[in-house]
Amino acid sequence: MSAKKKNSPVGTIIFTILLAAVIIGIYFAITRNKNNDTKEIPAETSEADTLIKKDLDWEYPATPREVLKLYCRITKCLYNDDLTDEQIKKLVGQVRNLYSFELLENNAEDEQISFIKGDRDQYKKDKKTIFNFAIDSANNIEYMDTKAGKTAVIKMYFTLRAGANMDRAFEEFSLIQEASGRWKIAAWRMSENETAIDEVD
Repeated sequence: MSAKKKNSPVGTIIFTILLAAVIIGIYFAITRNKNNDTKEIPAETSEADTLIKKDLDWEYPATPREVLKLYCRITKCLYNDDLTDEQIKKLVGQVRNLYSFELLENNAEDEQISFIKGDRDQYKKDKKTIFNFAIDSANNIEYMDTKAGKTAVIKMYFTLRAGANMDRAFEEFSLIQEASGRWKIAAWRMSENETAIDEVD
């Protein structure tokens, strides 16, 4: 009659150690993955970065009002936000993507950047910001045929805040429709005619 084979105490100890090692390894792997997942959460994108990354070759505003709305968003960002020189340059580049060919010819990029930087400094000295802006409704846009092509005239205003004081700067924009169908800013002027603006953005 053969004797029963007994389990070796040494074998049992080794098995227990290996099992514990596997459990500890799984625990650290799970913990590491959780930490990595936490680190991979992207930071909130700033308005400046959102505007800079906008690909206007593919997602150009479809209407004169949308063109002006994007222009106002970029302008508000340029005058209000803490920006690097590189961000200012790229934002100005986005503004220029909204300009007509003639307007680009009459506004050198380096001069425009220098002007905006000077304006930004003055705003900081005066503790002034662009609080918001309002653009007239699509129903109030005036369309006309001119020698330059189809033109749209839109009224808007910026609300400026300096301390507790609020003021409005009224402007009138003319946009030209290019052969491609895109609307481009051709000119603008300050307006003293404080007409009612239907929609606030």
